[in-house]
Order: sequence, then structure tokens, then C-alpha cells
Amino acid sequence: MGKSTGPRTPRGKARSSRNSGKHWIESRRILPEEQGEAAILRSGFEQDFKPEGLIEHEIIDDWVFNRLHKRRIDVATTREFSKATVEKEIELRENNERPVARFWLRRANVLGRHSAEPAERVPPGLCISALQGLMKRIGHRGPQPEDLELLRTVYGDQPTEHAALTMHLLTEVPAGQSEKDEVARRELQESVLETLQTEVEVQRNRLKLATNLLAIEWASDLREPTRNTLETLQRYRTANMREFTHLMDSLERIRRLRQDAA
Repeated sequence: MGKSTGPRTPRGKARSSRNSGKHWIESRRILPEEQGEAAILRSGFEQDFKPEGLIEHEIIDDWVFNRLHKRRIDVATTREFSKATVEKEIELRENNERPVARFWLRRANVLGRHSAEPAERVPPGLCISALQGLMKRIGHRGPQPEDLELLRTVYGDQPTEHAALTMHLLTEVPAGQSEKDEVARRELQESVLETLQTEVEVQRNRLKLATNLLAIEWASDLREPTRNTLETLQRYRTANMREFTHLMDSLERIRRLRQDAA
């Protein structure tokens, strides 16, 4: 392919240089990061179709932009599916855990103790840090009833299955000092530490999902359309293909007219 010198027509140059304030997917200009790909497309179209005259060069410019716009739609669609996959996994985990968590909260008799304003669970990274600190303390001096308040502060009204089970276990801390109580306390300590370790792994998985979702949201420097739904993207794709077909028909009509005139 020969070296492309960029847009050939006034309209193509205006499209390439205009500073559009629209969103990335809606912008009607060739963006700086697309210039290299635009040059390759333009050179290929010019070799394949050998345009003659201003009109045919303008159609080539329109083709170049049409193909770049299609790639934007493809990228945005892929990102939406990726986001939906992660969000669905998070939702399924929450839905599966909620009934079990509510069961253990009822057993621990801690339902409905918060204020009227719902309290959200802290993010996974903070959960892990708080749980690891709690495990260190419990491993040193055994489980204590006040540990329950820490878990309620960390999880608010959204405890997971294993956090709720830990809350239930902490309500069973023996109050006596007999040998039997000491044996029960050690057994409870082991159960609490094992359950908390499982919860740490759960939160690590949640942190991984949250990190993946954030990475998708902030992938490269692409800007989201305000209406970033798959339905909207499908309308973009349909309009894009309709435009491409129209450009093909226009070029064919021009060439038939030229042949007839010759």
C-alpha cells in the first residue's frame, strides 16, 4: 500500500480536525488515536476502488469514518458484555448468600438492631483488613462478645453467609471460667477462626471481581456514551451498516453514470 496523506477533501479534513464535544462513540470526527488506522483504511480503499474526482474521494472519506465508527461500536459492545458478566456474577453471589446469612442472623438474634437508615458493608479491601485484625486478636485472647460489634460495624445490614455465621458463633462465647468452659472456648475459637478465614477468601474473590469491573470501566481512555445499553449500541450498529450500504450504492451509481456517459 502507498503512503496515505490523510483526508483528501474539504469535508474529510473538517471531519478529521473538528473538535467535537460529543461522547467518544457519537463523535463525528476521526479521533487522534484513530489516525493511524484511518490512514491504513484510506490507502486500502483507494487501491481497491481507485476513486476519481471529488465525489468519489468524499465517499472514500465517508467509508473510512464508517469503518472506524463500527470499531467503536464493537469495542463498546464488548465492554458492555464484559461488565454485565461481572455484575451478574456479583448479583448471583449476593442472592445465593442472602438467605443463609439471614438464617444465621436470626439465630444470633441481631436482626433489626441497626438504625432506620440502612448501613452498607464496607468494600472488600477494608473487610479483609478488618477481618485479619480480628483474627489476630481472637487467636491471641480467644473470642469475646464485643467482637460481634466489630463485625456489625464492618458489615452493616449486608453480612455475608460466613460473617453471619461468625456473628452467631460469637453469641455462644461461654461466660464461665470452669474447665468445661475453657474447653468450649477453645473449640469455639477454632470454629470462629476457621469461619473468618473462609470469609477472608470470600472477600478476596469479591475484591478480584470489583477490580475486574473497575478495569473494564476504565479501560484505556475510551469515553462511555451516556446511554450505554446494549439496545442503544445495537441501534448504532444498525445505523452504521445502513450508512455503509448507502455509500456502496452511491459509488456504484456514480460509476454507472460515468460508464453511460463514456
